[in-house]
Amino acid sequence: MTTARFSRRQVLSGALASSVVASMPIKHAFAQIDDQPFFFLSNNEARYLASLCDTLIPRDDYPSASEAGVVDFIDLQMSSGYGKGEGLFLEGPFDEGTPEQGYQLPLTPAEFLRQGLEQAMQGAPADAEGFEAHATALSKDEVPFGDLSSKQFFDEVWKLTNQGYFADPIYGGNTDYAGWKMVGFPGAHAYYLSFVDKHNRPYRQPPMGVNHQPGGNGAMPRPHPANTGGTDDR
Repeated sequence: MTTARFSRRQVLSGALASSVVASMPIKHAFAQIDDQPFFFLSNNEARYLASLCDTLIPRDDYPSASEAGVVDFIDLQMSSGYGKGEGLFLEGPFDEGTPEQGYQLPLTPAEFLRQGLEQAMQGAPADAEGFEAHATALSKDEVPFGDLSSKQFFDEVWKLTNQGYFADPIYGGNTDYAGWKMVGFPGAHAYYLSFVDKHNRPYRQPPMGVNHQPGGNGAMPRPHPANTGGTDDR
């Protein structure tokens, strides 16, 4: 059954959010899409991912994963070439491999994430403490996942969470350079050429991304992926 889709700001705040993320302020890297629905994720998928990602990177002195735009990053990635499997070898045989062999599934990343979310969301807890145990069970392959592996699903979400928190904001996450401020990274840009030969000296400028604009947060104002699905509240 198709139901109403809310803006990503509504989905991740107030009464529409789970108790894990209900109190957080929402500020996405791509501010111009705050009032648009997610491109790939359904409302419930976005809420679940916010809770799981915030379990992996909770709020402390720095924003949590969802506060730093990680759910937006994942949504945009699944709507992009990566989610569609561009650049991945998706022909058989699909024997069980090792992490060093790379992607070893017959599904595109978007197909895998969607099927994994369907399995993981069944009976998912509603509180932060329960999500910690839930995430641990996923990582140990202790959650029934049909033909899939809960550990593979956890590993994919953990990878995307790290990427979304620490990648250049041009990709939709790392809002206000939260990840870079956490680790003290000045950014990948060409604005500090006058400093490159000054070794072992502190660099006191705030982080700046590839597309940094004065007063901005590094996100590139560009067209966004077409809505590729996720129109119901799975």
